[in-house]
Amino acid sequence: MKAEDTQAGDDGRKNEYRVPAAEKLLDILEFMAGQSDSLTQTEISTGLGRSIHEIYRILMLLEKRGYLVRTKSDRIRLSLKLFELAHMHPPVNRLIERALPILRDLTIGSDQSCHLAVPDGLQVMIALQVDSPLPMRYSVALGSRFPTLETSSGAVLIAWLPPAEREALIARIIAAGEAYGSHQEIEARIAAIRACGYEMRSSLAVDACTNISLPVRDHTGAVIAALTVPFLPQRQARFDRQIVLQRTIEAAERISAALGAPEQTL
Repeated sequence: MKAEDTQAGDDGRKNEYRVPAAEKLLDILEFMAGQSDSLTQTEISTGLGRSIHEIYRILMLLEKRGYLVRTKSDRIRLSLKLFELAHMHPPVNRLIERALPILRDLTIGSDQSCHLAVPDGLQVMIALQVDSPLPMRYSVALGSRFPTLETSSGAVLIAWLPPAEREALIARIIAAGEAYGSHQEIEARIAAIRACGYEMRSSLAVDACTNISLPVRDHTGAVIAALTVPFLPQRQARFDRQIVLQRTIEAAERISAALGAPEQTL
C-alpha cells in the first residue's frame, strides 16, 4: 500500500484510507455544483487550489461519462446527470411518481404553484415542482437547494425528526450561521408546527408570499418530504388562503396514502 493511501492518527495508528483520485473527482463535482456559469480549466484549477496537471485527466473522464459538458468556447459546466441519477433512486422515483398527479390536481384546485422538498444535509432540495395555471405565478427551480430554516419545507422536515437527530441538526445549522433566529425561536417554531401539523407563515425569502407547508410520510410513517404551496394573492386567483390550506392538507394526505403511510388527520 502506498504511503499516501493512509493517514496516521494522533496516536500514531493508521486509521484513515485515502483515495486521492476519488477525492479530486469529488472536489471537482462539488465545486462545479456551486457555479452558476461555465468555467475554463484554469478557473477550475484556481478555484480548487490544484494545478491543471492534477485535474486534467479527471476532467476528461467526467466529460466522457457525461457529468461535465464542454461548450463551443471550450468552457466547462456541470451536466444534469447527477440530478438524473438521484431521481433514478427508487425512493425518490416512487415519491415523484405518486405525487405528480396529486400536485397537478392541487394547482388546479388552488390556482397556486406547489412543490415537494426533500432533505439534503443542511439544505432542502426541490424534487418536484408544478406551476400554477394562472399567467402570473411564483415557482422554484427543480433541483434548487435552500438553507433548511429559510424555508417552511425545511422547518416541517425538521419538526418530525427524532429528538436527538433534530437537536443535532439544529446545532449544525446554528454553527453554520443559517439559523434565521435564536435556538429558542427555532424550538418555538418547531413546537408550533408539531402542534398544528403544518406551517403557514410569511416567506423569509419572498415578500407578499405565504408559505403553506405540510409533511409527507412514507409507509413507515416517517416524514420523507414536505409539500409546500407558496401562496401568492392576486386578483385572478379564485381561492383564498384558508381554502388553499385545506386543499394542501388534503393533497399531503393523498400523497402519504399513496406511499402507504398509516392514516393521520390534522
